[in-house]
Amino acid sequence: MSRVSPEFGRMIKSFLESKGLTFRAAAFGSSISAAYWKDMSDGRVPSEDVIAQISRSYDEFDENELRSAAGYAPRIEGLELTDAISLVMRSNKTLPEEGKQQIIDFAREIQKRYAKKGS
Repeated sequence: MSRVSPEFGRMIKSFLESKGLTFRAAAFGSSISAAYWKDMSDGRVPSEDVIAQISRSYDEFDENELRSAAGYAPRIEGLELTDAISLVMRSNKTLPEEGKQQIIDFAREIQKRYAKKGS
C-alpha cells in the first residue's frame, strides 16, 4: 500500500462519515483491520483483493468505482454489455459525452434486437 489516491481516500472517508462508522466498526464489518481503514482514509491504495473485500462487505461500495478511484482497471467480466461499455466510455477522453451516450444507446438497441431474435 505505497500508492496514494486522494480520490480513494475521500470515498472511504465519505462512506465512514455517512454511516457513522469508526475505523474499528468498519474493520468489524469487513475483516480488514482498523489500521488499514485508517491508511485507506488517508488515501493509501490497497491491493485489488482488499478492494474486492470492501465491496463484498459493504453494498454501498461499487467495486469498479473503488477500483477506478484507486487507479486500477475496472473488472468487466460478469457485467451486462451496456454496463461494460459504460465503464469503458468513462475513461475515453476523445469523445464528447453525447458521443459516449450514443454508443451506449446503440449497444442497448442491438442487445434488444438480438434478444428478441433469440426468444
